[in-house]
Amino acid sequence: MVRVKTIEIRWHAGDEKTNQPILSCDFNPRTGILATAGADREIKLWSVDADANREISVTHSETLTGHARAVNCARWNTRGDMLASAGDAGEVLVWRRTEEASTSTNAHGDAVTWKPARTLRGHLDDALDVSWGPNETLASASVDNTTILWNVESGSGLVKLQEHSHYVQGVAFDPRGEYVVSQSPDRTARVYTLGERITSKSVKHAKMIKTLEDPSGCASMRDDSMTSFFRRPAWSLDGSFFVLPAGMFKRSSAERSLNTSLVFARHNFNVPAMHLPGGETPSVCVRFNPVLFVKRERQCEHVPTDLAYRIVFAICSQDSVTVYDTSESEPIVHVSGIHCTSITDASWHPDGHTLVVTSTDGFASVVAFRKGELGAVMLEADVPEDVRSLLPSVRARQKPPSSEMQCAPLVPRAETVKTKAVPVRVAPVRIAPIPM
Repeated sequence: MVRVKTIEIRWHAGDEKTNQPILSCDFNPRTGILATAGADREIKLWSVDADANREISVTHSETLTGHARAVNCARWNTRGDMLASAGDAGEVLVWRRTEEASTSTNAHGDAVTWKPARTLRGHLDDALDVSWGPNETLASASVDNTTILWNVESGSGLVKLQEHSHYVQGVAFDPRGEYVVSQSPDRTARVYTLGERITSKSVKHAKMIKTLEDPSGCASMRDDSMTSFFRRPAWSLDGSFFVLPAGMFKRSSAERSLNTSLVFARHNFNVPAMHLPGGETPSVCVRFNPVLFVKRERQCEHVPTDLAYRIVFAICSQDSVTVYDTSESEPIVHVSGIHCTSITDASWHPDGHTLVVTSTDGFASVVAFRKGELGAVMLEADVPEDVRSLLPSVRARQKPPSSEMQCAPLVPRAETVKTKAVPVRVAPVRIAPIPM
């Protein structure tokens, strides 16, 4: 049976000595250390352990101080040896663990082992989201309506993407390194095609997933009336599809719009492949389980995928968490009422059985699955070869890439694409393996 528990500790108390909003969380793919980012200007590292009954214990291990204002997002890189954090002052900090014994202390006088290795400055306003890409490329999204792609090793900006006409509240790199997706309350998502070497010329605007008007049976995206600073999209770990939160769906002109999340198949960005209906509040983030699961012998007749494995992922609305399985046509878990205010982020433990959810109420909750509840974990050796190298467990063991990445000056794109919104219907398609 799934266990759900809100961990009532002082996650981010700050100078006020009362819990401050937790704005982001992310598990280290190699060590399982949980990083949380808070409105108290700090990042905290935690050990999260589960006993045989999936009872969860959380222990604080370190506090990272370096941001001047609230920290909106924290994300580990694929090897777990760097942590990127986005702050309200527009800066992006990249943290590295010190190799030698350190006598340094943080603002609280505690010993520190993680220090800022890079400060990336290029945004003119709050940085809201970050996502790691190939070869230590990092994408950051900001209230200044831009997304910046960075070479972390050099600290150089590779390109600034300026197509959005409103805040950019979420960004996600394709695990295969071909695309990057950004999402905004201008009711669009942008999908960019990346060149082999990322420069201002090699980033091409591939598709604009447009504002949709709400005709009969059509999907759309929410505008800036949605009371959340985050719309965190995500790609499946095999890159076969991605999911956009903050969607709406209307069956007919007489019905009210329903909250939903929009699923797009790879290489097919014109229309959603399907939509995943939500609850009373809009969805704000999507997080994929870092392990693949063995297909069941018997599965739903109307499964919309042809994959050789099962992918599990969570969609968080402002007040609930819904877990999906690509072998099922309905959600496998739905949890609501666990937080008093809006959910902000979520992250799966590397073992694939524990999901942590954070909220602006200053607390984090844990959704814990017993071994076998989600099914059998697919062994690395059984994963198709073209997907195996994309597994977080495999990437966490890889050596650092060469730093010989071509860097370009931070040059705005010469043209901002603006098109009038047109109605687009949801066109169901099957999510299939990616042809090699």
